[in-house]
Amino acid sequence: MIKEFHINIDDTQIDLLNKKIELTRWPDEINNKYWSHGTSMSFLKDLSKYWINDFNWRTHEQALNDIGSYKFSSQSGLDIHFLHAKSNQKNSLPLVMTHGWPGSIQEFIKVIPLIQEQSDIPIDIICPSLPGFGFSDKPKDLGMNSEQMAKIQHELIMALGYKQYIVQGGDWGATVSKWMAELFPQNCIGIHLNLVIAFPPNTKNPMKGVTDKELKLLENFNKYKTHGYGYFEIQKTKPQTLGYGLNDSPIGLAAWISEKFYSWFDGNDNNLVISNDEVLSIISLYWFTESITSSARLYKENGDFGFSFNSVPQPMAGAIFKGDIMLPPKVWAEKIYNVVQWNEYDGGHFAAMERPKELSSDVIQFINKLEL
Repeated sequence: MIKEFHINIDDTQIDLLNKKIELTRWPDEINNKYWSHGTSMSFLKDLSKYWINDFNWRTHEQALNDIGSYKFSSQSGLDIHFLHAKSNQKNSLPLVMTHGWPGSIQEFIKVIPLIQEQSDIPIDIICPSLPGFGFSDKPKDLGMNSEQMAKIQHELIMALGYKQYIVQGGDWGATVSKWMAELFPQNCIGIHLNLVIAFPPNTKNPMKGVTDKELKLLENFNKYKTHGYGYFEIQKTKPQTLGYGLNDSPIGLAAWISEKFYSWFDGNDNNLVISNDEVLSIISLYWFTESITSSARLYKENGDFGFSFNSVPQPMAGAIFKGDIMLPPKVWAEKIYNVVQWNEYDGGHFAAMERPKELSSDVIQFINKLEL
């Protein structure tokens, strides 16, 4: 069953959030240079003031409702929240865009109109909230990993009446998209990724065919493993323990999430890669839906990858944003994917928000290459 879902957070919840921010007990701090020990306190205090005095949740709430907000009752027993931006034309091509952590469906607010306005063919865009994220139900049993999420999203697309679709994703959304392509090859006709997961092939010379430029890009993953991987290990092992603090403290939650938007692991100023308003809209969604613990559990469910290294035959496009955390060479990706497009751009992990024009153009370029 599919029904409209009007997002409307009660005023009492917004008032409680502001009170809890005001009651924050701040820790001490040492060596604030370039967030070397974690989220900068001066930044976070400024962000907290903005959160109370200038941020307007209603604006972001309305933006989601205006796109088209719905819920789907899946066979898993979970109700899944999703955005459905319809083209208002018959026989539109469905594009399924899947977010990751610490993202949300809000990542796609800027790219949805760009894709639909620039495409020569009508496109319907579906953006599901993963189980345990946002307004989707929280899994109550073990086993809800990327593979199972892919099955639920496929079920949703079929329930909407589509027969074939294209998938797009980054972060965990890339793993869900890959699973949809692998599990439903008759329905999924193309896969576009802005995070490509691929590792050295098991050959005598795994670096064969890797360019000098690609070798340099591989350094990003080493930086990530050295300077930005701690959250992954915690969420992969003890997400429940972490959840008690983050679910109770909005400033703790803001510190945990906003750090990922600080050029992910490498920066030289006190700014995020997107606006304070955008990052606070995501943090607020996690806060109001109390989904930080349930979303973090996906790391434990997926382990290190949440991914199958089986090859898939569908045409695939890799949009490589050079500031991302994993930037495999094209020859590695070709061991798994049928690569028909491979473009590099400036920007980082949150491409839909950081570089919406580049990402939307890349998606359209890929769609135009498909035999539809």
